Amino acid sequence: MPIQHIGSLFIPVSELERSITFYTEVLGLVCRGIEDWGDGNRGATLFCEPHPDHAALLSLAEVKGPIAVSPRPVLNFKCTGVPELQEGLQAKGYRVTELETWDSAWNHHVLFDVFDPDGHMINLIDMVPLADLQAK
Repeated sequence: MPIQHIGSLFIPVSELERSITFYTEVLGLVCRGIEDWGDGNRGATLFCEPHPDHAALLSLAEVKGPIAVSPRPVLNFKCTGVPELQEGLQAKGYRVTELETWDSAWNHHVLFDVFDPDGHMINLIDMVPLADLQAK
């Protein structure tokens, strides 16, 4: 039974509808809808648009009680226009970190973190291959 790919990442949330709004309206993901997971548990599966073969990306799992929040990003999304995203989210009052840039041996990185309603740190990053930058 070889692993083929990640099926979904699960993020615990305290208020499902509030988190769906953040991940869809702020980050641009698409929600399939609220799902009854049995025994009073609810969740929602989110996708990138367009989503190949309806492959899930992220599942929000509503939990009762305190939510543990990692001091590091729980995931990152590769995007373009990161400086404009950071500026726009900050102007709308979302909690964001400062814009960072750094180079690895392969890529030029531009990134920042935004915090979801429960305080989970989500990294938004643009990675441009150095070979592409050197070709310009």
